[in-house]
Amino acid sequence: MAIKIGITGSIGMGKSTVSSIFRNNNIKVWDADFEVHTLYKKGKDGYKSIISIYPELEDKVEINRKKVSYLIRKKKIDLKVIEEIIHPLLIKSREIFIKENEREKLLIFDIPLLYETKAQIWLDYVITVFCSEKNQTERLKKRDDFDTRKINYLLSRQIPIYKKNEKADFVINTDQDMQQVEKQVVNIIKTVRKSNG
Repeated sequence: MAIKIGITGSIGMGKSTVSSIFRNNNIKVWDADFEVHTLYKKGKDGYKSIISIYPELEDKVEINRKKVSYLIRKKKIDLKVIEEIIHPLLIKSREIFIKENEREKLLIFDIPLLYETKAQIWLDYVITVFCSEKNQTERLKKRDDFDTRKINYLLSRQIPIYKKNEKADFVINTDQDMQQVEKQVVNIIKTVRKSNG
């Protein structure tokens, strides 16, 4: 059975970068954000269920995540309702991924709200990815449709990073250059493999 390792951290701290390093080391990654994006596509179960409750989100291609975020902040739609639709579908997707890759030694799960959804219960290890607040803000401001208000709203939904760092088995600092970040990932892979024979 594969060792299951979760990656988390606050938005803009480098989770995707760290996940890509694991991929480059031939370790398969299940990405919660990517799966949500897939479920939002027209014709998918997530799309159908959300549109049945919020027809204003109907779209020719997929549910527009920027529009969802905007309407949630304006209290026009309820985030909890959307989460109640998406979470069971994410669990199903995750279980399929685990079953399809049961022969792998390590599997990575990129989950932004890992502790908030208590995913640590079924994971063997948790990695927290963090950086300075200054670097986080600079990275987020480079993204489309990210302003201070949106950044503060998203951060308000997450456990503070220092608390995540305290809970995690491993902590990766992405303030360092890419070579150092890669070195940290490789060390974690070695440590986990050694600990599990």
